[in-house]
Amino acid sequence: MSIFAKINQHQRSHEKQQHPIEKQPYRRLDDLPVFIQTYIQHIRSLGYSQGTIQRYIYDFLDFFHFVERQSGEESFRAKDSTLSDFSQLNQQGIENYVHYLAMELENEAKTINRKLSALQSLFHYLMKQYHLKENPVQAVTRPKVKKREPVYLSIEEMKAVMALTLNDEGLTLRQKKYHRLLALRDLTAITLLVRTGLRVSELASLKRSQLHIDRKEIQVLGKGNKQRTIPLTEEVLDVIQHYIQSLPDTIQPKQDNTLLVGFDFRTMTYTHSISVSALQKMIQRLFERAKKVIPSLQNRTITAHKLRHSFATALIRNGVNVLTLQQLLGHESVATTQVYAHVDYEAKIKAIQSW
Repeated sequence: MSIFAKINQHQRSHEKQQHPIEKQPYRRLDDLPVFIQTYIQHIRSLGYSQGTIQRYIYDFLDFFHFVERQSGEESFRAKDSTLSDFSQLNQQGIENYVHYLAMELENEAKTINRKLSALQSLFHYLMKQYHLKENPVQAVTRPKVKKREPVYLSIEEMKAVMALTLNDEGLTLRQKKYHRLLALRDLTAITLLVRTGLRVSELASLKRSQLHIDRKEIQVLGKGNKQRTIPLTEEVLDVIQHYIQSLPDTIQPKQDNTLLVGFDFRTMTYTHSISVSALQKMIQRLFERAKKVIPSLQNRTITAHKLRHSFATALIRNGVNVLTLQQLLGHESVATTQVYAHVDYEAKIKAIQSW
């Protein structure tokens, strides 16, 4: 046997031992069977982002929660499931899971399809590495995703929301105390979201080293660890620099720190990072205030992701083509970006009608 054949055999043997990930940084991975932990190790080696892998883990846990309900066995534990037992799943079992997600959990079609994709990818791996005969997810009919137009804020509305971050009108005395400490950070967060189209998760993890003031740009590590560069205007740079300079010297972000600081409300001190959850809550509190003072927002459902839609819509209306927008948003496929094309089409209709 040649050395190359031995390498092949060694790799196969290693795969079949189903070693779990060592020093894994993922929540609740240990609650999953070892063969799924091995799969997670596999996609981790392929460069999947930590956020994507964590979503896969939660999706697998959702599936095993369904299995536990169906089994009626209180002693059932997902991590004790064997590959032999798991391989007995067939198309009907997956269809029962889809029914559970849709009828009992009332998951949207997009969510159901994502969970099915996680299972399908897992089975594809198991077929390749452990010679399972079929992928039961493959033949399942997936629910149709309704095409929805993106909800967005106008440029005037976005400017009004940004201005509100510096205004403490309507806040309680306690809230005003926090506002004085965090207003410039919050303005920086909102400004970056509406002027760069960043995802909230990308903003929370954005490091000081990814900001290049001399080149007037930021380098963003997006989904799938794909990097993209987004230019910054002088106005945005001024907001960022003003924010950094306003912080105490000891907390000003260094190159390895995240750009946005957090805040510990118990100790009334800044922290060197902010979580995605804390950032989302801050944005949601701001939107609740905005609805009270900006009439056009009063009866609208606004989330942090709507600021990304707003950025994209503003660029399309200013003549940016869909391919350029795809690169700025970090979409893997232009089909995802195509949803914003309706804005460009509406502008063409108005132009023709006004001629």
